[in-house]
Amino acid sequence: MRHYEIVKIKENGKIEIPLEFTYEIGLVKDSYFLIEIDTDLKEVHIERVALPGKKLVEIELVVEDKPGVLAKISGTLGRNKANILFSETEELEGIGLAAIVAVINVSEMKISINELRKELSKVKEVKEVTLKALE
Repeated sequence: MRHYEIVKIKENGKIEIPLEFTYEIGLVKDSYFLIEIDTDLKEVHIERVALPGKKLVEIELVVEDKPGVLAKISGTLGRNKANILFSETEELEGIGLAAIVAVINVSEMKISINELRKELSKVKEVKEVTLKALE
């Protein structure tokens, strides 16, 4: 259900979400949210990515833009017990490549993040891999 509230901005850009909605959307200490900011439209959108207790990693990939590449990457993550919580793909104009950004839960992985980077690099269509642990 969609709710609308007018809130006054606190100092330093802090926004206080009305308490009656914080539990409903999972806005609790140590939860992770994606904040999408559109400076042209002057809009902010927040979306919960994970509840507390998860070990999260952000992945950025540059890949060949062709069918089946995302399936190969998802398969590699799945085989290594990395769970995709959020992903977004964008075509890089005119060069036959695409960018993929994802947030994954690596709490159940049996390999290191560096080993996962190597596994993703083995996918022949992957041109660049960056992994960053989220605090």
